[in-house]
Amino acid sequence: MERTVRELDGNSREVLISLTNAELQPHFDQAYQRAQATIELKGFRKGKVPLAMIKKQFGRSIEAESLETIADDEFRAFVRDTNANVIGSPALTDIQKSADGVSFTVRYEVLPEFELEGYRGLVIDRPVREVADSDVEEEIARICLQNATFEPAEQITDTMFIATITFTELDRESGMPIIGKEPREDRVFLDDDDVDMHLRNSLTNTKIGDTFTYVAETQNENDVPPSFLVTVTDINQVVPAEFTNELAEKITGGRFTTTEELRADIERQIQDYFTRSIRQSVEEQIVSKLIERHSFEPPHSLVHQVVHSLFDDFRERNKNSPGIEKVTAHDLEDQLKPHAERIVRWELIRDRIIDAEGLVVEDADLEPMAAQYNVTVDQFRMVLNANRQAERQILANKAMDTLIDYAIFNDVSVPVE
Repeated sequence: MERTVRELDGNSREVLISLTNAELQPHFDQAYQRAQATIELKGFRKGKVPLAMIKKQFGRSIEAESLETIADDEFRAFVRDTNANVIGSPALTDIQKSADGVSFTVRYEVLPEFELEGYRGLVIDRPVREVADSDVEEEIARICLQNATFEPAEQITDTMFIATITFTELDRESGMPIIGKEPREDRVFLDDDDVDMHLRNSLTNTKIGDTFTYVAETQNENDVPPSFLVTVTDINQVVPAEFTNELAEKITGGRFTTTEELRADIERQIQDYFTRSIRQSVEEQIVSKLIERHSFEPPHSLVHQVVHSLFDDFRERNKNSPGIEKVTAHDLEDQLKPHAERIVRWELIRDRIIDAEGLVVEDADLEPMAAQYNVTVDQFRMVLNANRQAERQILANKAMDTLIDYAIFNDVSVPVE
């Protein structure tokens, strides 16, 4: 048997495996035995047809059909013998027969080879942000606004109003309403940041029954914007709730009964948010720096898998969007591929760090999770053994914690915004 490996582009490889007729014979014998168990001929019970008769009547087709199985067996043996880091799904690309035997060509991908560069002592800018009184007051104002009441009004005097308006599209040339085009009704809260500034300004100081012309914004600057006749049909003033003990008890279901308790909880939640945001910023910087230090091409098969995973997430998030069922992963591949390549490169680097640091899942890692599900550590480990993805996530978290422990931080104050 001969094996010839050829390097293709990037992480792609090709191996030519040549077997002599003598080396093929044991494979063919196994194929005949498998066929014997299923063949049924007149005068013989199923599974009892003599091999000699099977070879005579079906030998050529059995041997031809077994070639792909032989190629698979020999490729697996090649991987075991060479410890090749094969990933993805190898592809049998060619079978060549000759008087002396058969040659198989199998194309496959391997994990990229790269030297693990310095991952200790990364210099990271750590944002520093403490909770200010203004942060708490802003959140309280939002809560009061969420629990606002609405009072009928005749005129809009500031942004704390909701206007019910109708849009009648106008012909671009004549400026008259388009015949057959039904008016569209909408409710607009003027204090909403998403409201077009021009529409907000036009609505200010209007009364019920007032009309004005409004030219809408377009997503594409080259498109001609539509023009509308806008009629104000109803106005309600938004009156935010007062921040009282009663409100605190109402919105927390009795968990808090005073504004002081709720204010303290708001401050705690904001600080938790800042802490998570700081951690996220640190992690993103670590990942970016390590990706920059390790230049290698990510395997196409892994990138392909991640692209489809990202696409599945996209489909799920937008499952109620019109026409989403017609969108395919191929349609979004150009947009998703750069992110998928970044994910693959980082995961390969991280796996190397896990190996270099000798990180393993220990009982101490499982104790909080076991307690959360009210099971013992041994019971949780049994669940973990059946879910390798969960184990990978624990190791990924330990790897990031390790990198953060090694990092050198420059604390940087961030603005309130």
